[in-house]
Amino acid sequence: MRNQNPQPGSRYKDSHGAVVTVERVEHNRVTFYREGYQSPCVQPLERFVNEFVEVRRDTE
Repeated sequence: MRNQNPQPGSRYKDSHGAVVTVERVEHNRVTFYREGYQSPCVQPLERFVNEFVEVRRDTE
């Protein structure tokens, strides 16, 4: 089962293992921060859901 819509504050990993934290979800866009970066990143919701996997708090 793939991710459902991400929620603010939730953490995800990309295919390279980089962890991101979702800041907000608006319309069809997800704004998130990559660890170690100051500037936010924005991706379409569909792409984010396909490319990121949620990190559970007990598996970080």
